[in-house]
Amino acid sequence: MTKLPAIAVSAAAILVTAVAGFAPPAHLSARPLPQRLLPSVHIDRNDNHSKNHNIHSHSHPSTLARRPRRTSLFESSKPNKSGLDGNVTNKLLTETIAPFRGLRLFLYAAFASGAFVGGLITASGVAAAMNGLRSDVDLNTEYLNLAIDFGAVAIFAVLAKIDLDKGAELNASVEEKVKRKKEMKKLTKAMREREKMFRELSLDVRVTEQGDTRTATVATMQSMAKQHVILVAGPGRAIRDALRGAQLNKVNFAMTNILVVPYETGLTEADRASKPSGFGDRPTYETQPYVAEPVGPGWEEFIEAEIQAAVKQAGEQVRDDGIALVVANDGKVLRRGVGRVPWKQMVDELEEAVTGEKKETTVPFLEFLE
Repeated sequence: MTKLPAIAVSAAAILVTAVAGFAPPAHLSARPLPQRLLPSVHIDRNDNHSKNHNIHSHSHPSTLARRPRRTSLFESSKPNKSGLDGNVTNKLLTETIAPFRGLRLFLYAAFASGAFVGGLITASGVAAAMNGLRSDVDLNTEYLNLAIDFGAVAIFAVLAKIDLDKGAELNASVEEKVKRKKEMKKLTKAMREREKMFRELSLDVRVTEQGDTRTATVATMQSMAKQHVILVAGPGRAIRDALRGAQLNKVNFAMTNILVVPYETGLTEADRASKPSGFGDRPTYETQPYVAEPVGPGWEEFIEAEIQAAVKQAGEQVRDDGIALVVANDGKVLRRGVGRVPWKQMVDELEEAVTGEKKETTVPFLEFLE
């Protein structure tokens, strides 16, 4: 007595039953949908010289006033661009990555059910033989068939469990990627808004060798003087290191019209006002003609927003390492970086921006390499 045909027949029966179960019942598919009852309305027209029409309804006015608004099942308060719910979109993405997982789970269930039914039939025969109701049953063979049937059920259950666990991991991974993508879109949108805000901030620019300065907005320096801007923000140590490195490239700055704007974080308004303003009272790397001082309102909010955006991507260490923004004279931010500024590379990128060959990075922040 072999068990494979019984398992196959049982599985085939379950498959046919499952497929047949997808068809809607005839009494449901043939039933017409109820029509909405509307109040009867008639229009009374006056004479030919009147343009007013009176509309009378046989429904009571209070009934019409209290009638609740009907909401469609497919109406969404915040529809997305694709018209699908976020969970549905994630499931569709998961299905495209693992398209045969549902089929595998269905086959596992079908074969396990067939083996389980076959095992029950075999177990009934064994019980009958043990009670003396049947004498044509070989118990050793039936015991082997029972082991095969319920062993198959266990194997298919384990396979289904493994597949379900992998599916859960894939769903979590897809949801995390979708969430990260949405956050990056919001972050990029906020960066574009800050770029517009940056153009309205004010700078003190040195116009003479004696250190005389004039105040102008970033937009004015970019559009009128065709100046590129490299903004360096961070604690005092990071600012000093950046300005010392910039002093080695001051010839390149003069040739490419670059302004370096240092902004030291962690200072109060009183600390900034107490800083020496004389030409000889400050280090030479702070009084170079290419160094512009940030002045006026708005700088603290702008810098803090940029640092917070960098912290979300690179961690709290950003506040100690400092950040840098490379902005071309057309207002385009070519690079956002964290840590030590590679001045030579920044100058080369700005030169390429002048010639029309602009480089765009795919990530909002890129870690600078020392």
